[in-house]
Amino acid sequence: MTCGVWGMALRINVAAQRRLREIQSQLLLARRAAELSQVALSSLAGVSNRALQDWERGSDAPNLDHLISWARELGFRLVITESPGASPPLPPVEPGDGETWEACEMRRLAMPLRAQRMIRKLTQTDLGLLLGVSRSSLQRWEDVQMFPRSIALIVWADRLGCRVELEPVAS
Repeated sequence: MTCGVWGMALRINVAAQRRLREIQSQLLLARRAAELSQVALSSLAGVSNRALQDWERGSDAPNLDHLISWARELGFRLVITESPGASPPLPPVEPGDGETWEACEMRRLAMPLRAQRMIRKLTQTDLGLLLGVSRSSLQRWEDVQMFPRSIALIVWADRLGCRVELEPVAS
């Protein structure tokens, strides 16, 4: 499956779609375990109740910044897991001046993916062709000038041999 504009089409595969649905299901189960209503969680996450209902049913997918917020409100964060020995662990990421928490999290997610691209000696153009996005889109993702869609993050990680996971945040 593909979707895109201007001749480029993100190459979405069934495994990526399944992974996004798994993450959405994990967050639904976490909300229920926390005994939070959809109304309460949607208010905390700053989204409409209808949007949260659609995400939990799997009939729609949140934008990446919303997925990051949804996970945060339930005590999770998105992480990129890599194959053992693929690259050294990256240092923790701290928010920059005036940077939103979501942008800081996106930068934390983008760093290992950029590192994996460089380890594999792929240019942004090469990886963009594999993903079905332009070099400039990939550059904006890596530089956190633009958030990819949630499914795009999963496809991006997958093409580099990585996986997007939910990890509980230590209290």
